[in-house]
Amino acid sequence: MKIITEIVEFSVEENLSKGEFIEIVNDLEMKFHSIQPGFIDTELLHDEKSQKWIMIQHWDSMEDLKNSSSKMFKESSTEKFRKALKSQTVKMNIMPQIKNWKL
Repeated sequence: MKIITEIVEFSVEENLSKGEFIEIVNDLEMKFHSIQPGFIDTELLHDEKSQKWIMIQHWDSMEDLKNSSSKMFKESSTEKFRKALKSQTVKMNIMPQIKNWKL
């Protein structure tokens, strides 16, 4: 199965601890992403040195990803997450899977 991968790199507001932000993302995943059509999974990464965060999401289709992204800016359940981000630092890449290996 060919899937769509979304990779988003960003920084968060300085007043948030790592634990607080992880809880915000947990709420986002449980209350929003997990109920979106075509959602597969999310991975959250953090680089201690640069304080950069990366979210990697997998979707069944580009249409599912776009529909979810559009809803994300309107839903109240995503507000804490949106406010936690430094919007000027957000970099997004969306790419279709070409091949994967499971060894």
